[in-house]
Amino acid sequence: MVPKFVAISAHWNIPAIKLTMTAELQKYLLEQCREWMLPEEIRALTRIGLTKHGEEVTRKLALLGIERMHIRIAERLLKDSAATIINNCPKCGKLARTPRAKQCRHCKHDWH
Repeated sequence: MVPKFVAISAHWNIPAIKLTMTAELQKYLLEQCREWMLPEEIRALTRIGLTKHGEEVTRKLALLGIERMHIRIAERLLKDSAATIINNCPKCGKLARTPRAKQCRHCKHDWH
């Protein structure tokens, strides 16, 4: 079952949209939204500190395997911060390259 999320783009007053975890959305969340990640998620992604004593959450994430770990982190980011980090084009509604982008990579609309 593919999880669905509802996000509201407060920045542009775009109506709530349903987000399905796609490969594009997962890549966006993992590559562009590290400032919203928990420290143990970042450590698990970068494989730093995986063997240190007391890193139980990091160890559990790493044991999931890379694919399941990516999905778990991306789902948590959407659940906790979707309204802040999802940046959709105000013209075509597609996902921008980064949370702060001001030009659509799909339709080339510019909202600087």
